[in-house]
Amino acid sequence: MINKFESYIKENQLCHKKDNILIGTSGGVDSVVLTHLFLNCGYNISIAHCNFSLRGKESDDDEVFVKKLCQKYGVKSHFIKFNTIEFAKQNKLSIEMAARNLRYDWFNSLLQEFNYSLIATGHHLNDSIETFLLNLTRGTGLKGLIGIPVKNEHVIRPILFASREQIEKYAQQEKLSYRNDSSNNSQKYMRNIIRQQVIPALKKINPRLENTFINNISTLQDTYSIFKNQIDCIKTKSLIQEKNKIKILISEIDNRSNSKTILYELINEFGFNSSHVEKIISATADSGRLFYSQTHQLLIDRQYLIIEPLQKTSPYYIINTYNELNKLKLGFNAEILSVNNFSIDKNPQIACLDLELIKFPVKIRKWKEGDSFYPLGMNKKKKLSDFFIDEKIDLFKKKHLWIFECDAKIFWISGHRIDDRFKITDNTNQILKIEIR
Repeated sequence: MINKFESYIKENQLCHKKDNILIGTSGGVDSVVLTHLFLNCGYNISIAHCNFSLRGKESDDDEVFVKKLCQKYGVKSHFIKFNTIEFAKQNKLSIEMAARNLRYDWFNSLLQEFNYSLIATGHHLNDSIETFLLNLTRGTGLKGLIGIPVKNEHVIRPILFASREQIEKYAQQEKLSYRNDSSNNSQKYMRNIIRQQVIPALKKINPRLENTFINNISTLQDTYSIFKNQIDCIKTKSLIQEKNKIKILISEIDNRSNSKTILYELINEFGFNSSHVEKIISATADSGRLFYSQTHQLLIDRQYLIIEPLQKTSPYYIINTYNELNKLKLGFNAEILSVNNFSIDKNPQIACLDLELIKFPVKIRKWKEGDSFYPLGMNKKKKLSDFFIDEKIDLFKKKHLWIFECDAKIFWISGHRIDDRFKITDNTNQILKIEIR
């Protein structure tokens, strides 16, 4: 086992003896064996343990066990306790996903704070097989079929070559103590059903299932590498990055026979699944349609699919003087100017208004249905919804616009048009100039 461990590290260029490695240690057989292997091979390690508070006294006993393990080996350690159930509820996550997010966020913070080189986890071959089957069952792209990566940025998995049986055998030979997690027997977790029912059934068909999967996953990883190169080429042609939004050229998708697969690869990282893809493909001619994942929204807008993060409920601000606008972190700068030698700037990022007509307090808010104003140069009212259509302002851009109003009258659509009722005239004495920084 030790020879295979060192060879696997070398073959995959995972780490070096000089590296300062943080091991995520639960107290289970996988992480205990990983810790033992690292120490036996002369690596510099520290240990991090998460108490997820999911199994009451059993979770606390795991923490005590790991503390004793750290004392036995004389290694630096870090411990933390989470209210995982509450975190899962607040973020609308499964318990498994909540625990994963909490664990890796904490690991990454330790990596930064204590200058660790790498984070090592005890994932093994059976974990990779379970992940493959889990993704296949739920539905996935090709990436979901390549198992758990041996290295992902700062995270390494040095015993991914070993089966659960081999790990338990090593622990027995070395007389290593470890903890058994009772939740591994619970049927409420899909991974446990795959581990306890699906894989044993498959092993009746193929007793050498682990070896077969090693070969299959290796082939799929090579295939995915070729596939990813092609997807990256398509991304270069069809994706446009604009600040916090992504625009995908619809024509680049529609003109391909494998459009569903390509679109899935382009939008899956934003939380959209294969069901979303089916609906989006069938609606590409329906401008204005919106689709939502848990984290993002996608708008079909004429030539593009536009993706951006979901926004929280829009706030509004009340200011009592123009100086207060400069203190808000909204990207505006306001100043009072004299009419002497003043010439109006036609840049839509700048609003020049008659100060006497601006009645404070001023409200700065997002637009809402039913809003209307008198666009500069017009003597009649126009709905903002119609103005947006005429100006070809898409739904996402509308949501980012700030509307300035006083006395229940809109006087500026930021970055686009002022209201004619607030324009500078021959009777103007002072000018309020607001500029988007």
